[in-house]
Amino acid sequence: MIRKVKLSGLVLVLAIVLSAGLMACTKTTRKTEDGSSKKIMVFAAASLTESFNDIGNQIKKDKGIDVTFNYAGSQALVQEIDQSNGADVFASANTDYVDQLKKSDKVEESKIFAENKLIICTSKSSKKSIKNFKDLAQGNLKLVVGDKAVPIGSYFYKALDSQKNKNVIDDNTYKSILSNIKSSELNVKDVLAKVVLNEADAGVVYKTDVNEANKEKVNMIEDVAFNELKVQYPVALLKASKNKDTAKEFVDYIVEGKGKEILKKYGFEIK
Repeated sequence: MIRKVKLSGLVLVLAIVLSAGLMACTKTTRKTEDGSSKKIMVFAAASLTESFNDIGNQIKKDKGIDVTFNYAGSQALVQEIDQSNGADVFASANTDYVDQLKKSDKVEESKIFAENKLIICTSKSSKKSIKNFKDLAQGNLKLVVGDKAVPIGSYFYKALDSQKNKNVIDDNTYKSILSNIKSSELNVKDVLAKVVLNEADAGVVYKTDVNEANKEKVNMIEDVAFNELKVQYPVALLKASKNKDTAKEFVDYIVEGKGKEILKKYGFEIK
């Protein structure tokens, strides 16, 4: 009689363990209707780091989608996508790189989801007085910008050339600004980091890059030199994605859903 009781207890324990295991398995292998995974890989411009991390947490709660992010300069992400590395979605800091992927037939669809502005950020530890774009020409100034291949760098050089072509700055000022560039970074976060660490007096970044984490160490200067720039962020669903239904949910979430409000919270302009 004692043996039967022990055996029944053992069977009950095994049943509970097996049931729990099956439930865990079901959770970790959630699928969409077409059998694809509820997990996606999103390649995103470095300037989207804080906002997209927040969106990733929220879409997990709302839709059960697990998003893994790969942040870098848009130009570096395009190179990785060209190597067919498993990305489902690409969010760029300019339209040029999405257009480049379209030409190579790698984009299923794309939409503009946000806009941004350029600003000058200056180190609060710097002894230089910088109040506008022209002040970037002053002697012995350490200026950091993005490389020309990076959207933030491309935008800066467009603004610089435009100021010269419109005679807002003269040739000497133009050359002085160029000579003050001590470093050209491959993503905007590295530009900002050098200013935060007081390795540079000033840098040109996006308005959204100055936030709660760094505003105690940097000043933000808006200037009319950047007003004509159209800084648009497109998001692209990639043809190589193996999780297109889930990837489409993510795209819709930031273009039409709750992601819009999160992007606004981080300072992006949403139409």
